[in-house]
Amino acid sequence: MAHQARRTLRARFAWRAALTTAVVVAAVGIASIVYWESQVKDAIEDGVSDHLGALEAELDLAALGPSSAPDPVVLPTPERFVQVVTRTGQVVAASSELASLGPVLSPAEVTAAPGDFVAEISDPSDSSAQALVMARTMTIDGEELIGIVGASLEPEAAARATSLWIIGLAVPLLAGLIGWGVWLAVTYAMRPVHELASQADAVAKGKAPWRLEVEPDTVEISSLAVSLDNLLDHLRDAFEGERQFLDDASHELRTPIAVARGELDLLLHEVDGDSAARDAVLSSIEELDRLDRLAADLLTLARARESYPRLRPCDLAAIARRATATIMREPGQRDVKVCVRGSAAAQGDDNALERVFRNAIENAVTHCERRVDVTLAEEDGRAVCTITDDGPGFAEAHIGSSFPRFGHGRGRVGNGSGLGLAIAAAIVTAHDGTIDATNRGARGAQVTVTLPIAQPG
Repeated sequence: MAHQARRTLRARFAWRAALTTAVVVAAVGIASIVYWESQVKDAIEDGVSDHLGALEAELDLAALGPSSAPDPVVLPTPERFVQVVTRTGQVVAASSELASLGPVLSPAEVTAAPGDFVAEISDPSDSSAQALVMARTMTIDGEELIGIVGASLEPEAAARATSLWIIGLAVPLLAGLIGWGVWLAVTYAMRPVHELASQADAVAKGKAPWRLEVEPDTVEISSLAVSLDNLLDHLRDAFEGERQFLDDASHELRTPIAVARGELDLLLHEVDGDSAARDAVLSSIEELDRLDRLAADLLTLARARESYPRLRPCDLAAIARRATATIMREPGQRDVKVCVRGSAAAQGDDNALERVFRNAIENAVTHCERRVDVTLAEEDGRAVCTITDDGPGFAEAHIGSSFPRFGHGRGRVGNGSGLGLAIAAAIVTAHDGTIDATNRGARGAQVTVTLPIAQPG
């Protein structure tokens, strides 16, 4: 099942703040545009209505000729959009800009309206713009005429365009500023949390005492720090209890094992003539030896997670060759070829790292068919050791970086206790390293160990 990509808390808060700001600013801006657009339009309509009311008085003063005159009278009005037409549609008076044009409204449209006729039409002097027109029936010198007054809606359109431009600029700008401010605020507020996480990580790696040395400046973070300290106290007590139990059990087991081994050695001489009894004693000695190795491994595992104060540069190639020689000298060891290639230097404890190589190489030797390869290199500031063999791979449950105790991930072969790779993993982790097990296709296994590279000086 695929995991959804996770975002940081500050990114989540910043994104939500920016989005909320954008929505709010856009909504307020659009509402403002609608409001002010209606105000501008109302002002234009009021102006047109006022001028229409004054038009009748202007017409009384103007010397209108008969309605049959061929040319309309040009009115001395400052407005550019004025027309006076008869009911037959003849223009008898107009402003200078409309004197040469026909009627902008038909008489039928005006007379059909219950009151003043109001409409938006294309501006006669500018077809790309709109105009608001108002018409009213009036009687001049006994003749019924229709007065038409209009005004361009260009100011309204210009105000709308300017407002949209301002909103288009303000929305991303304000959203970005608010998001950035929230990002900074959350980053500052989360600093103690990052310090707590860093301290907890250092404790987990054995690089710090079992206390979080952070002084929170808020009640919430202080409560979190106290809770984490209490948790660490419980974990420390549990680990200490487990380590002490393994330590004590290993010590207590080795004494009776040694006594029983000595008694069986004496008994072996007394049953020299009885083959059945001799075989039984040898089998018991073999089981005691396995039990003794198990007790020793438990003791090593109990101490493997402890920190190593004397870390120094270690030649991993030399350590790998020493571990290989020790393994191959063991009685009854299989005749396989172990090849060590490359070189790398790591910062660590020489004896502890030799135990890591001995356990990992011994596991490969035990399960391989004919060959084990140990490859050393330095990559990206880390010392990398790869141990491969041509035997059966690991079981699916043992692939990865988890090495359970008493786990026989490749089947039980020989007298192994199942603690070898678990001990190696504990030592590597205490060295701030990693260990990983994988399979190589249909045949073969691979164990990869990475350690901090040796520091100069």
